[in-house]
Amino acid sequence: MSDFIETTRHKYLGKYDDELYWKRINRSLGWLGDSEIEQKKRQERLKDVTIGIAGCGGIGGAVAVRLIRMGVRNLKLADPDSFDISNIHRQLGADLKNVGRNKAEVVAELAYGLTKDVNIEVYPEGITPESSEEFMQGCDYVMDQMDFYEIANRYALHRAFRQSERCKFMFKIPTVSHSVFVFKYTKASMPIEEVYGISDDAELSGEIIRRLMERIIPEMPSYPNTKTLEHWFIEKKEMPIFAGCPPLAEGILVERLALEILGFNQLSGFTSLPIQPGYALFDTLSWKSKIVHGKWW
Repeated sequence: MSDFIETTRHKYLGKYDDELYWKRINRSLGWLGDSEIEQKKRQERLKDVTIGIAGCGGIGGAVAVRLIRMGVRNLKLADPDSFDISNIHRQLGADLKNVGRNKAEVVAELAYGLTKDVNIEVYPEGITPESSEEFMQGCDYVMDQMDFYEIANRYALHRAFRQSERCKFMFKIPTVSHSVFVFKYTKASMPIEEVYGISDDAELSGEIIRRLMERIIPEMPSYPNTKTLEHWFIEKKEMPIFAGCPPLAEGILVERLALEILGFNQLSGFTSLPIQPGYALFDTLSWKSKIVHGKWW
């Protein structure tokens, strides 16, 4: 039987049905190879992989559900926050009945309910220095979609990644204005502590927040003006998010992640993303995309 099991971690353990699985992902197979054997071999990679998503907000929550739809069967979800009214404009699971509920728990419930043949481990306390290594354990890939203002907890996640022999890389993909930035961390990339240049216990002063803005938003939008943005980021300590942009980030994240898992990075015509301190950018306002290699500040 499949059920919700209460342990030291919340876990959904799905009952796998091979016939149902291949029926539900069937429409993907035509793009995965020139033979049925090749197609199924690639899909098996998605089926067997374990993906961690740290942060189940506007991007992370939608990514979790999309990965299940694509055939991923093993997820680990972490988020300490609960839904509030301001989340309704962009976040999966955010509605009036879920206000006050933990985001990771709601997203896991929705994702599991799609097919009930998946395994989802939930960390409702989020990523902390105490939970980061346990969360990273068993993950092949991890998506860092934690809150903009997290420093110590994000550092803990990245340190656990660097200690992991299994996890291949991490993505951090924030939305800014009408743009999406893609940051990729590998064992060979610049550590995030060096990228940010901020101590674990730094207080969120105006100077520190400006530093975060500079590192997470390497190209500030020309509109609205700096005074307006600093009012949000520094005075209100809230990152403004246009509701149309998180779905764009979701698509970019799951596409690039899936291509690597499926082995499409070995095909001719594949463009690799730079690792930190480089980044990739797609902007819908100017309709421009670009890749920046090396140190950008």
